[in-house]
Amino acid sequence: MDLKQHLRGRNLKWNWDEIAGYCIKHPETVREIVDHCSDEEVIIQQNAGAVLGKLIDLNKHIIDPYADELINLLKVDLHDAVKRAILRVFQEADIPEETEGDLFEFVINALRSAESSIAIKAFGMTAARRVCEKYPELSNELIPLIEILVEQRASTGLVNRGEKELKKLNKLDSSTYQ
Repeated sequence: MDLKQHLRGRNLKWNWDEIAGYCIKHPETVREIVDHCSDEEVIIQQNAGAVLGKLIDLNKHIIDPYADELINLLKVDLHDAVKRAILRVFQEADIPEETEGDLFEFVINALRSAESSIAIKAFGMTAARRVCEKYPELSNELIPLIEILVEQRASTGLVNRGEKELKKLNKLDSSTYQ
């Protein structure tokens, strides 16, 4: 399969499903999907990001060898669809210890930014909360930002996600981060 040609295709679910299915059968092609997340063509970036989401739905560990690289892509000027997809991946996938700080910092900055999309904020909340489960003291930084977003009521989805994440964060051992 010519992955780049398929990624150049339409931004449609059936296309992403087909590519993801192929990558599951041929795990060596996941490298190409990761590389295409930073392609010069925006449509290829967008579709590669969507395929990442499909891959993680099919196999939570298939992107493990590329996790560091994906987190580093958050620092690059890429289409929001790629960043959204990467954060969606890290709602489920293992977060490498050496890049937990980078992921957490990206999310904190995204939550503070008026320019960040609702999906980036929503997926980011969950990814950052997963980091807080390992380092509960970081909750002091995350909780107030989520509370502000919930109070602002910018979107129903963001409020819903924020309330769920706040419940989980508040259950963390408060004595650890006081």
